[in-house]
Parts: sequence; structure tokens; C-alpha cells
Amino acid sequence: MSLAATHPVPDTLDSRALKDLHARLAERGVFTPSPFWTRKLLLWIPTFFLSYLGLLLLPLGLLWVMLAVAASVGLLTMGYVGHDAGHFAISRRRWVNDFWGQFGMTFLCGMSFGFWRSRHNAHHTQCQKIGGDPDMHFGVLFSVYPRSASWHTPLGRFFLRIQKWAFWPLSAFYWVTLRYDAIRDLFQRPKETKIDRFLMPLHWIVLLIVPGLVFGWATALSAYIGVSCFSSLMTASVFIPNHIGMRRFDEADTVSYLEQQVTSSRNITNPPMLDFYYGGLNSQIEHHLFPRVAHNRYRAMRPIVREFCRERGITYCEVTLYRALASVGSHLGAMTTAYVTESGAGAR
Repeated sequence: MSLAATHPVPDTLDSRALKDLHARLAERGVFTPSPFWTRKLLLWIPTFFLSYLGLLLLPLGLLWVMLAVAASVGLLTMGYVGHDAGHFAISRRRWVNDFWGQFGMTFLCGMSFGFWRSRHNAHHTQCQKIGGDPDMHFGVLFSVYPRSASWHTPLGRFFLRIQKWAFWPLSAFYWVTLRYDAIRDLFQRPKETKIDRFLMPLHWIVLLIVPGLVFGWATALSAYIGVSCFSSLMTASVFIPNHIGMRRFDEADTVSYLEQQVTSSRNITNPPMLDFYYGGLNSQIEHHLFPRVAHNRYRAMRPIVREFCRERGITYCEVTLYRALASVGSHLGAMTTAYVTESGAGAR
């Protein structure tokens, strides 16, 4: 599969600007292959399985919760494996990316790597574009843009009035939606999920069915649901601040690829020691500009990209996690206000 087939191709003016930026970054060696995933996998695969085993062996208590958090970070990291593999950022060999994408995302996370890759690439191509970006569609529960699907159903209208407060508690159960969608994709997207249909049952067998038969169903369900909920909260804390509340585009908007990718994305400032938790997605701007770069290189890229954007008058958003979460909450509340205002006007 070619790069053009998986990621958007900028126009001529953007290409010239991006070639200039690429040259600056190449001087820092950020485009050379990175072996860091080898080290991460050697750490987090054993950490996940040993922590999960501990949850099956130990009674509920403080140590159990600590192991659940460790296993959840391990599962989150396996999601990052799939994410980087989907962008061909792990290796220049396609089969290596396919293997680790299927291992991390389909087997361990219980998602459909085959379909997720095409969906996620559509997000990069149409970032924050209403009607084009699949990540802007939260089904019938939440609204991140005016007159979205949730405005047109009774359940959606109910949650719309409380979504600012309900969003984060319900994000703990995001795994239910992800795994339901994964099973649905097996039937609706057979060409894209040929491998997933063989691997996905292993997720349930290894993490739930076998533990249930060996340790008892109450123990197995506690471990499975506990890790799933913790990891869902972690996933939301990483992914949700990336774009919600940032600039969005209608079909009629004409904006350059470069400006679209930068102004629709938000970077998070954090101590370097916490970069492992974000999987590079705290550098969302750099990721959207160069998704094939190993994500451990993004922090070094930031000052160069920031200066590049300043020279061209392009807004470069970089805030603390607290500010980002506050912006997300404000945006969700603004959508509620917009709905109440519009529905009130309609009633009159």
C-alpha cells in the first residue's frame, strides 16, 4: 500500500512548505528507524500478562487496584502498538506493522485492527471536517458539533443536556462500544477483517473464558471489567483532548492541508517522564503532520514545528492537560447551549 493510499496528499504550496519542514527535521535525524518499540514491548507485554495474572490470583484490595492500573497501562500501550502499526511507524516492513497491529489491537485490545486502520486514516485525511472525520461521530449519545446525530434521537437529546458531566463517567465504559463495533465490523467489513475474525476470538478466550473456567467467573469478570474500565478512562484522557474544542470545518470550507492539520490539533505539555503514558499523542500536531515517524521522536520535533508555524502565522496550540480538559468540558457545554437555543427558537 502506498503512502498516498493511506494518508492525505497536500497541495503544491503545502508540499513546498512541508519539504522545508521535513529538511529541518531530517537534520535532527527524526526520520531514521527507531528501535524503541523493541524495548517497550519487552517491558509492557510481560507487565500486562503478569499484572493480569495477579488480578486473577489476589483478592480485591489496594494491591489488586495497583495491579489493575499496571495492566491497564499495559493494555493502553498495546493500543499504541496498533496505532503506530496502522501508520506504518513501527517498521518499514509492512508485515511487521501488520503483525504488531493485529497482536496489540485485535488480540489484546479486542478491536478490529483491519477496519480501524482505514477508519483512522480517514480521520487524518478529514481531520475535524464535519461529515468526513469519523472521530467526530459519537453515535447517539454525545455531540461535538451542531446538529449532530444525537440531536435527532430521544436518547441523544437526553444526554445532550447533561453531556458535559456525563461524558467522563461514561468514558469508563467506552470499551463496550469499541468491542461491540469490532464484532460488528467482522460481518459488515469482511474484506478488511479477514485476519481479525481469527484473532478476535482469542481475545475473549485468553482474557475471559479460560480465566473464568480456571479461577471462577466472578474473579475473571472482575479482572476483565476492571482493566477494561481503567484502560478506557486512560484512553479517553489521551485521545479526547487531541481535537475536541479545536477548529472544525464544514464541507464548504477551503483550507490548506497544512493549516487544517495544525489548527485542528492540540498538543499537551507534560513532563518528559510521562510521555510513555501518551504514546506520542501529546504531540498531536507533529503526529498529524508526520504520522509515520516513531512517536518517541515527537518531543524533539516540537520546537522546530512550533517555530515553523510561527514563521507562517499558523496557530500552534500547546496547553496543559488541565487547560485541555477544561476546553473539552466547555465545548461539550457549548453544544448543549447551542441545542437548547436552537430548540427554543424552533418552539417559538
